[in-house]
Amino acid sequence: MGGLFLVSGVCFVAAVLNPPLLPTWGDSVPQSVAVAAAHPAAWFTSTWLITLSIVAAVAAIELLTRVLDSDAARVGRSLYLVGAALGLASTTYDLAVTSTLLGTAVLPGWYLGVAHWAAGLGTAYFALLAPAALTAFGVAIFRTRALPGWTATMFLAAALLLFAQYAAFRGALPFPQFLAFIVLGVTLLIRTRHTVTPMTTQPGRPRRWQI
Repeated sequence: MGGLFLVSGVCFVAAVLNPPLLPTWGDSVPQSVAVAAAHPAAWFTSTWLITLSIVAAVAAIELLTRVLDSDAARVGRSLYLVGAALGLASTTYDLAVTSTLLGTAVLPGWYLGVAHWAAGLGTAYFALLAPAALTAFGVAIFRTRALPGWTATMFLAAALLLFAQYAAFRGALPFPQFLAFIVLGVTLLIRTRHTVTPMTTQPGRPRRWQI
């Protein structure tokens, strides 16, 4: 699980910090496509890295849900799965459609409209559904005590930052989510035990785990 969280976070950060594309985040669709056409290898690399990041996150979230084993965690998983599906639809559109228009002198009108819609899918994932899921997981961690309490605080803080970005800018650059994934992944990987093992609990008390 730790490795999956780490892969998800590192892939996303690497995609966004890709030097040729770094200045273009937040640009208009024509500007972004023009830069992508000028640096196709960097664009394809970043798009595939974001796709891999989402896929790894889905797998990590599924494992986290099994560890927490609570209703709040299952709500978080459902929210995250819906959001991830929207995010993957957005990157799939770029790989399947935008890639065919790189280098086009004038982008067709239909593409500009659909591209805004596809970008909206990514925004729904990164700025709304993912932070809502992180909130649910934070609550689940606090209730079950299956992970250290600071990880719940970290998830809740990341969610708050993402919601604040959306409220201020109607969008979000989801570094808080993926930086939290990196921190959690590293934390889990450096533990002496890499598997989840149950600890002795008293009757009627929630089961605690050591990672």
